[in-house]
Amino acid sequence: MDAADVLSSPVALAGAAAFGAIWGSFFNVAIARVPRGLSVVSPGSHCFSCGKPVRAFDNIPVLSYFILRGRCRSCGARFSPRYMLVELLAAALSLLVWWQFVARAPDLAPGIRSARYALGFGFAGVLLVLSFIDLDTKRLPDSITLPSIAVFFLAGFGAQLVPWHERAIGAAAGYLAVRIIADGYYYLTGREGLGLGDGKLLAVVGATLGWRSLPVVVFGASLLGIAVAVPALLLARRQASAAAGPDVPPVRRTEVPFGPFLSLSALIYLFVGDVIWRAVAVLTGAE
Repeated sequence: MDAADVLSSPVALAGAAAFGAIWGSFFNVAIARVPRGLSVVSPGSHCFSCGKPVRAFDNIPVLSYFILRGRCRSCGARFSPRYMLVELLAAALSLLVWWQFVARAPDLAPGIRSARYALGFGFAGVLLVLSFIDLDTKRLPDSITLPSIAVFFLAGFGAQLVPWHERAIGAAAGYLAVRIIADGYYYLTGREGLGLGDGKLLAVVGATLGWRSLPVVVFGASLLGIAVAVPALLLARRQASAAAGPDVPPVRRTEVPFGPFLSLSALIYLFVGDVIWRAVAVLTGAE
């Protein structure tokens, strides 16, 4: 069995998924604690209702949720199914990153494959954490975005996915583009539109995937936002109107977190960015 067969074997793929699920458990800790300003290291996992520590055999990713039927063993308080969802998403992302950057690239040096997997999964994990925090709080914490810009920019030297100057330009352009749009919208309307946290998230994307990714990611996020958010807002407004009458704020003033759409668009670019640019070249006659 050659290297390609080993790296793409069911055992290797299962190992990548299991590794991702384990990290998904940590991602849940970060999602729950970072917005509260709590340490992600200490204390260990515990029930927020009764404070009792979660025992090791009750902390098996995905499986423990089913074994415990979504409840704390000590007090019976219900756990959100989101814990299981995050672990499943982390497992899926780890598997996809492994397939994209390791299993499909057996001719690369082992060090580069490892660096690309670490960069890809770390980037995907940060986007996953930020998305759920943004959905909960409509905030993207500086304690995650700012260090990520530096970490992923430096990690790019080992992964060798994008030239360093494209990543440097991307980090700066990602933030400045959102800053200009946000400030312009505020001066014109007196209301906040895009938050500066979105700019820092886009700087993370640019520092990882380079400046060429930014227009694709923003355009994709806008399409996703329109496709998902507008119907949801209209449905929510209809339900609110039925309950509260005419005193319902206009849809245009409803705050919708943009971070999850940016994150999903960035993940799509991570996996198929080269395909997107080849399609653009064909459509524009550049190829």
